[in-house]
Amino acid sequence: MIDKFNDSYREAIKKVEGLTHRPLWSVVIPTYNCATYLRQTLKSVVKQFPGNQLMEIIVVDDFSTDDPELVVKEFTVPITFFKQPQNVGKSKNYVTGIKMARGEYVHLLHGDDMVKFGFYSKMGDLFHSYPEASAAFCHCQYVDENNQIIGQTELLASSEGILDDFNETIATWQQIQPPSIVFKRIVYESLGGYDSRLKYMEDWEFYVRASVYFKFVYTPKTFAYYRIFEGNSSTQSIKGGKRVGTIFQVFEIMEKYLPTSILQRIRRGRNKSASVYLLNYIPYLMNARDLKGLVVVSKAFFKCNRDFRLWGRWLRFILQYKKFLK
Repeated sequence: MIDKFNDSYREAIKKVEGLTHRPLWSVVIPTYNCATYLRQTLKSVVKQFPGNQLMEIIVVDDFSTDDPELVVKEFTVPITFFKQPQNVGKSKNYVTGIKMARGEYVHLLHGDDMVKFGFYSKMGDLFHSYPEASAAFCHCQYVDENNQIIGQTELLASSEGILDDFNETIATWQQIQPPSIVFKRIVYESLGGYDSRLKYMEDWEFYVRASVYFKFVYTPKTFAYYRIFEGNSSTQSIKGGKRVGTIFQVFEIMEKYLPTSILQRIRRGRNKSASVYLLNYIPYLMNARDLKGLVVVSKAFFKCNRDFRLWGRWLRFILQYKKFLK
């Protein structure tokens, strides 16, 4: 493990040793009260299952109350199920699954997300074609609780290949959703797990950390689906402005390991990206009549923003508040 990350916040992940055979793939599926969607998640993986010599599937549950093990038992392919003895939080739950993983490639697929048929073959092809890459990811679409497409991630390139200067791109703002990315296990062995200080956005911080030391290969084709619905972590975290503090916490953590030259180039763009991100939640908070969240998010927006046009957009939202109330 790289010395600067060997601390109490990033749990060490040891190398896999003593095995005569390792699977190529470890699909680690963390769950917490998402059994309603877990069946779809598992189906999206199982229909691509190449056999237990090549792939292991691990469901690691953070002490849910909706019994995801019952869903796991519906499937005939081998699936390892582990339930935490108590709720340990997202980062710890992720690391538990990664430590259990024996594969060369680790795919952390949240229990309410999905992958399209062909995801694993495409990621495998990318690693084969670009052996210098230690992370492979694809374009991703957002879906709602009914699997209707409601958005997508930004296209980062028109053709597949290694992304140049990706550490600047990902440090400016989050460009990857978790179901779309696979890491070689050596990345976790080198960097440790997800930062336990972060209640939210721990995935973004890890991607930035990885980008400093490892190459990322990308395909603009869509092979992953990230679910957004009222009960998921992303939606819940904006209520009351809970996520806002984490944004600045991630900024602070990045400052400690990003090269000074990169920090100087990205700060303005990062602040603008944060401003746009926060601004886009204003209508949602108005609709939810979440006054506390509206105040917290607005204060953070003004702290980050230096663009008069965005200030004007914020003011229009405020003046047109009735439009967002149901």
